[in-house]
Amino acid sequence: MARIKNNFAMVGITGKVGDIFVYRQRNGKTIVARTPNRTAPLSQKQKDQTKRFKAAITYAQNALLDPSLKEYYNDEAKRKTNMSPYNAAVADYLTTPIIINVDTSQYTGEATAQKITFEVENSNKVISVKVSIIAKNKSTIEEGIATLSKGKWTYSTTSINTEKEGTKIIINATDRPGNTAKKEIVL
Repeated sequence: MARIKNNFAMVGITGKVGDIFVYRQRNGKTIVARTPNRTAPLSQKQKDQTKRFKAAITYAQNALLDPSLKEYYNDEAKRKTNMSPYNAAVADYLTTPIIINVDTSQYTGEATAQKITFEVENSNKVISVKVSIIAKNKSTIEEGIATLSKGKWTYSTTSINTEKEGTKIIINATDRPGNTAKKEIVL
């Protein structure tokens, strides 16, 4: 990999030149690299990742057309080294939230306003978290939106659950690009 400096004929150049070089733009710098060699056909996993990456590119292009998202990704890019707003949007799309540290110890089902707490990695990018409590017979006891406070998400129950055993708590977190994470806990 090489970098081009002070060559005005190459300013802003991108793409492949024959089967020899690939020019890329990273953080305002032109980088020259050898064209990658493909020797084997793509596996299904690689094809799936290619589709996912194409969707991320489409998301990033559309996100940067929205003034509020453009401002958000500009701020994200400034916080990181060698990152453009476009790269920040692509990375955001490719990173799904992860639900961790679920605490149901305060939930007995015997009263309302009992707390279920948990954390979501990449929490600053999560825009909503929905919690559902499902009875053993698969009927919905309650559903609602959790709130974020001091890095932890909290859901406060609104219904009484007379049969806690076998109850399923389902947590769905959705981030800005629309990726979802789901965690199920059976009590």
